[in-house]
Amino acid sequence: MTTNPYRDEPRNVGTGRPTEVLPGIYELRESLAPGLNVPDCWLSLYLLVDPTHGAPPVLIDSGWPRSVPTVVLPALASLGYSVDALMAVINTHNHGDHTFGNVALRDATGCEVWIGEADADGLKGGEFDGEMVPPHTADRRLLPGEELDLAGQVWEVVSLAGHSPGSIGLYNRDRQVLICGDALQAQATAVQGIAILHDRDRYRETVARVSALQPAHLLPAHPYNPFTTCHIAGAPDIAYYLGACLEHVNTYEMEVAEALHALEGEATTETLAERLCQDRGYDHACPLAPRILELDRLFLERAGVIRSDDPAGTWHMP
Repeated sequence: MTTNPYRDEPRNVGTGRPTEVLPGIYELRESLAPGLNVPDCWLSLYLLVDPTHGAPPVLIDSGWPRSVPTVVLPALASLGYSVDALMAVINTHNHGDHTFGNVALRDATGCEVWIGEADADGLKGGEFDGEMVPPHTADRRLLPGEELDLAGQVWEVVSLAGHSPGSIGLYNRDRQVLICGDALQAQATAVQGIAILHDRDRYRETVARVSALQPAHLLPAHPYNPFTTCHIAGAPDIAYYLGACLEHVNTYEMEVAEALHALEGEATTETLAERLCQDRGYDHACPLAPRILELDRLFLERAGVIRSDDPAGTWHMP
């Protein structure tokens, strides 16, 4: 058996040992290293199984290429499934930590790759840890409202746009379980410090849509602060989680403006990211925070938070 080089036994990350979070739903934890080696943040894949083995298993998100031999296949074997038993992997969106294992997984198991229609053209591949992931196409493009028979249960495809244009979730109405990928980011992860949002208005709509569903269980793909696990259960905690999503998106411009003011009105991207993360309770800048700030530059210019003539890497109050 191949060993994951970033195996973390205390957190059960990269071990290939599935943890049953709910009947028939197993969490498989994978590290974000080497690029983002933050112990308190990982990627959670979800394996849906039929306890009677009457229907084939389905995986939600595929992780990295190494995730196939070190996490997914060992998990299937430990639950009594052969390599070719997997029916499909469903990507919640097209970002690399959720899709870079697609090709290796399809090659190893013969499974299909499914993804939301609006994100399907973004399966462009890329490089991970010195390994090239080729561009590929999905076997099925999913639309919001579709009902899928997955591992003997009916799951509805739900649009959760905002983090990406085509982010989707899977909702089991009978058990009120929503698998939501990166679509609901609360106060962001320890890797980010700042939520990664493609469209803030659609993100707010997603939060409202999920609130209306009244789920009893949320299963995100990472531990989003202030929570430390990937299973949010019960109405009070879910309401708090969704409230954290809105608080973060609604106060972001003000937080950036206050951080820039504290730096006497000018900063580099790195110093602004460090100050912003420190104001949010971190000891230093989270690894992705500078990159996220640069991605948000145009939005912050249009919001009047920074000057519009600043070159990349520098920030000034207007």
